[in-house]
Amino acid sequence: MAPVHGVGRAAAFAAAAEDVVDDLAAGHGYEAAVVSRMTDRTWTGLAARSGGRATSVGRVLPVEHTACHHLLVDHWPVVERDLHQHADPALRSVAERYGVSAYGGAALLGPDGRRLGSVYGYSSDARDDVDADRFATRLAVAAADLGRRLTSALEAAADERRAAHDRARASADGVTGLPDRRGWGLFLQEEGVRAGRLGEDMSVVLLDVGLVRTVRGVRRAGDVLREALGDLGVSRVSGRQFGVVAGGPGDADPAEVAATAQAALRAAGYTATSGWALRDPLEGAVGTWWRAEDALLRVRAATAAG
Repeated sequence: MAPVHGVGRAAAFAAAAEDVVDDLAAGHGYEAAVVSRMTDRTWTGLAARSGGRATSVGRVLPVEHTACHHLLVDHWPVVERDLHQHADPALRSVAERYGVSAYGGAALLGPDGRRLGSVYGYSSDARDDVDADRFATRLAVAAADLGRRLTSALEAAADERRAAHDRARASADGVTGLPDRRGWGLFLQEEGVRAGRLGEDMSVVLLDVGLVRTVRGVRRAGDVLREALGDLGVSRVSGRQFGVVAGGPGDADPAEVAATAQAALRAAGYTATSGWALRDPLEGAVGTWWRAEDALLRVRAATAAG
């Protein structure tokens, strides 16, 4: 399948991650190999190869519940024979919870040393047949390459998002000049693909501007939203509804985006309401859109009920 426009660096990282897990799973003695994205809050599986174990792709965990969080504290690879026997009770708890014994991993680091993710192999039983030095060397090479690729993709994301929104304007609303429902759908697809490949939070925020009787009023609503939300691309989803793709908690938080946009619209005289949804890693971006629609409908119903 041809790559979606605007996600070139994310696609390059995703392809490299797939190659790495193929290599690690092929002959290094572990049952499974994984590449993950790690933030201060969450761990997300991005690529995995496994013989008979449940796949980790798309799975999201609190980062403190993972062996990667506790073991990968600097740039050195770590190889452990059996986490069940580890001196750290937090790691013994991880081993018990997820059925992990043997583990070998390395952190994907940004240029400032911040941990962005991990690459690792693991097995459900202790392993004495793993060549720890050889595996650690392979991990170090893979982690350095994936760290550079992930950093590049994350740095490019904002520019690629703006370019995707510009492309979406090819199907523009004649009143506001913003992407129309079709353009919005294309934009949402690109953002969903990018978020999935990079393990990034993504949310959909919908704004209902209320009853607007004139073309001038609709155009002004679009202008108000553009001014209030800056770089966050706004689209006109339907007659009285506008859409925005935002991030997650702590990064273009959807609740904050919704509150900011709604306050700006109300200050301009619109009876605005809003609803939003955070993307589930296992759903498509359209599913997030539907859930945001449901949230908006519930808010509108509650508002109408007084």
